[in-house]
Amino acid sequence: MLKVECYTGSQLQENPVAFSLKGSRYKVEEIIDRWYGEGSSYFKVKADDENIYLLKYDKRSGCWEWVFYQNPKKMNALPYSLSGMNPFRKSRWEEIEPDNGFLS
Repeated sequence: MLKVECYTGSQLQENPVAFSLKGSRYKVEEIIDRWYGEGSSYFKVKADDENIYLLKYDKRSGCWEWVFYQNPKKMNALPYSLSGMNPFRKSRWEEIEPDNGFLS
């Protein structure tokens, strides 16, 4: 269950300052982004564990939901073979030879 603490004095769905998830409490260090959907508010936050979380507040039910988790350190360590990019190739066009009909 997700429990979100918000800044006192603001509306419930604004300015989350901490949240508890699976028995652990995380302090929100930064609200990276926020946007509003139909009946919901979304908050992309960086927590004190240096991970990124996407939290959703459903205005109709008054409940918070954990939507997404990202560990930036692991994303930077992704091998190029899994990411689909070869770091030694500057662009797709580098492999095309001028006389193969693709370039004039």
